[in-house]
Amino acid sequence: MDDSIYVDSEIGVLKKVILHTPGREIEAMTPKTAERLLYNDIIPLTVVRREHEVLKRFLSLVTKVYEIQDILKEILVNVSIKEEFIHTLTGFFSIPGRREELSGLSPAELTITAICGLPEKKDTLTRFLDANEFDIPPLPNLYFCRDYGMVFRDLVLTGSMANYVRRLEALLSRFCFRYHPDFRNKGLVFDGAMKTNPEISLEGGDFIVVDKNTLIVGISERTTTQAVDLLLDRLMALGTGDLTIFAVLLPKERATIHLDMVFTIIDRNFCLVHEPVILGKDSSPVIRIDVNKKGEVSLRRVDKLLSGLSERGFNFEPVICGGYDPRLQQREQWISGANSFAFAPGKIILYDCNEATLKELEKSGFPIVLASQFISGRDSLDRYQRLVVGVPGVELARGGGGIRCMTLPVCREPLEIV
Repeated sequence: MDDSIYVDSEIGVLKKVILHTPGREIEAMTPKTAERLLYNDIIPLTVVRREHEVLKRFLSLVTKVYEIQDILKEILVNVSIKEEFIHTLTGFFSIPGRREELSGLSPAELTITAICGLPEKKDTLTRFLDANEFDIPPLPNLYFCRDYGMVFRDLVLTGSMANYVRRLEALLSRFCFRYHPDFRNKGLVFDGAMKTNPEISLEGGDFIVVDKNTLIVGISERTTTQAVDLLLDRLMALGTGDLTIFAVLLPKERATIHLDMVFTIIDRNFCLVHEPVILGKDSSPVIRIDVNKKGEVSLRRVDKLLSGLSERGFNFEPVICGGYDPRLQQREQWISGANSFAFAPGKIILYDCNEATLKELEKSGFPIVLASQFISGRDSLDRYQRLVVGVPGVELARGGGGIRCMTLPVCREPLEIV
């Protein structure tokens, strides 16, 4: 295995992860624009950065952490890559007249402009009266790194974003994976950044890697059946061998915009679930898709996701987000109580505000320890076989995502779950 990129599970020991610390792009959002920018509410930058810093500092204890802003700055030092980047930006937003201005920026300034926005020049009466503020709009969703980049084995997928306001994020991801030497890969098996078909959407929150031959994909507000069909075609063309995909047909609701808001894998034999969607009598329908080495495809319905996975040899015991009180289930799922992120088998990170979920995890043998204990050196990770690391996230959760949403793992140690 080349350690540039490789992911064959959700829980293998984490070796590299990409984050983005929220910055000035957050403050471009107002109460009037929050919904259009996919937020539940506006969030205070100072508090959000303070919460995110705890996550970053903890992850830095266990793995190599990259900031997407730093990755871009490093690759844009190359003049030809910088020219391609500017050509892509100005073409995407139809602003060829600003190419020369962007060319005069340093790599650091160009990176900030791509993330925080390029204000529209108000140099004509028409533009002065135009309600549009930016020629390149800010990217307040950029810290949800999971959605615009995915790694499966040594292959890369860039998100085919469902909403136009996030399309540029996938383009940034494309440049990072194409040009940064630390992320060498076998190619973009799914290049959503070059989206041309509005019916094809695939985001990383709906993409879960069980093992090197098994995926779970959520069919949601953000990911379409057409995208899954195309992904399967691309993987088959690469000769990836036997493959099984479980397609989970999620409710088209704000609370279930992605699969990882209702289901995450936390250990070889444990998962964290939102009970009504995954286990309940009205649980989401699941289609099992099998492909053999000859490229022959078969599809059939399975009763529920966990029983389908069990047929394949994966026996996950569910831990219920919010416990068994329906009211708490709804409340804690809404603030990303099921959206956990594993940095090793049985060792996960979760918002510490999900108290009922933490109690259920503790009952299942996962001790709860605040990240500050490890950051300060008062406790040691080596003491634990299983563990939940609690990080603050009340304001981060209001942005509409959890720990898995904010982390893009690009390299894990290989792992056999079965």
